[in-house]
Amino acid sequence: MDRALSGDRGADDRAPSSTDGTARSAPSAPVAPPGPQRRPPYGRNPLLAAHGVRARAEMIEAARVLFARQGYQATTVESIGEATGRSGAAVYQYFSGKFEIFEIFLHEVGHDLREIAGAFPALADDRAGRTALRDWIARLMAVIEHHSGIFLGWSQIQYAEPDLARVGQENFQLYQQTVMDRLVQAGAHAPNPGVVPVGMISVIQWSTLLNADRARPVDREKLADAVAGMLQAFLFDPATDVSLAEPDAPIDYHLPVIPLGDELGLRRPVTPRGVGTVQRILLAAADRFRVNGFQGTSLNDVAARAGVSHGSVYTYWADREALFGTLARDAIAAVRAQRGRVPGPGRPDGPPGPVGEIVDRWLDGWMSLIDVHGSVLYVWQHEIGGPVLDDLTPQRDEALDGIVDDLLGLCPEPPADPEPLRVVLRAVITDVPFVVSAQLAILPRAEAADFVAQLLRAGLQAASGSAGPAPGRADR
Repeated sequence: MDRALSGDRGADDRAPSSTDGTARSAPSAPVAPPGPQRRPPYGRNPLLAAHGVRARAEMIEAARVLFARQGYQATTVESIGEATGRSGAAVYQYFSGKFEIFEIFLHEVGHDLREIAGAFPALADDRAGRTALRDWIARLMAVIEHHSGIFLGWSQIQYAEPDLARVGQENFQLYQQTVMDRLVQAGAHAPNPGVVPVGMISVIQWSTLLNADRARPVDREKLADAVAGMLQAFLFDPATDVSLAEPDAPIDYHLPVIPLGDELGLRRPVTPRGVGTVQRILLAAADRFRVNGFQGTSLNDVAARAGVSHGSVYTYWADREALFGTLARDAIAAVRAQRGRVPGPGRPDGPPGPVGEIVDRWLDGWMSLIDVHGSVLYVWQHEIGGPVLDDLTPQRDEALDGIVDDLLGLCPEPPADPEPLRVVLRAVITDVPFVVSAQLAILPRAEAADFVAQLLRAGLQAASGSAGPAPGRADR
């Protein structure tokens, strides 16, 4: 949702559609709509009777479910109609297309975010301040859970429907200004006004959505408290300039070096002549999955992007799932390699030092991994499962959770219940940097890396066995 709230206006922006289903029109002074209507030329009297109001409401709710389940790109007007026992033509009686329905949801999100911003607490650097921040975060998490399909679908909207980027702009500006005003009043440091509000909502959003994907989700209040502890430490600790060090031995994070044979699940070994073709296909596939999501990407899309024939793709992969599986295997290998580079006092090969320095040394290499494999990890986490990935998903989780556990090992005093912080840390090192820097380009890579580094430094140093700020801050 990050970019949904801060997208730039396009040159050919259209006026936002009203939530009552009326036709799109040029910007004008707001007027009260006469009520839900059919679109012309359906009927001489456009006003809806009771059954029309019910049909329209059913279509809206069906679209909400479909957007959450399969994304914006893969949802069609026909599928919305079928979900309500109607045809696509019936949907067009009430809406100009799925664009207009998604716009309705964006207005709902905007309304809820305005209310959330208005309720942002006057923070303090003490236990009461953490409790107030926790309660506010829990309320925002409830909004994100309710609108999960819209938050998840926004990245696709940026590419498929750039006009929609403007719908949430004014809402976000109000959210951003309100939050910043409260933070300034509280004396919190704000190194960059464009980073803090966006970064805060990003951490909360992706922690919430990642938690929802778990077989056993963490209790919302406990998760909100873990996020609150990290954000409070980040907001009230003195701002520091983070200079990420180069890895001791640079790792090649490019996509697979061919030939790979059966190692990454190709149908046949790659000949020297086929190396360039396979590499182009993999790069094109990663790009298309990033832009359109898994459900919205076809092998024809990949072939066109790679500049190869459809048959060339089928030479090495039986279907889209197999192609994604190759990218997934390579991502696992990269994560495993990076896990071996998490230094710390508990690792004989890791240099001792303050938590901040340890995190900084590790993070530069990790950001390079996200540059290349972030789209695959993101799509895999939030969109795709199935037989092809059944064996790979546990391997991915073992590798990522291993990194999270290594980071937790850097805490001065590990929390009594580490599970909520595990969820937050995984979101902070995966979805947050990918979405804000690569997927939606809200922040330049360097700023996104600094933000993640500051979050990890503050969060790990603040983590303790009890609720509230760690010793050494306001309560000591």
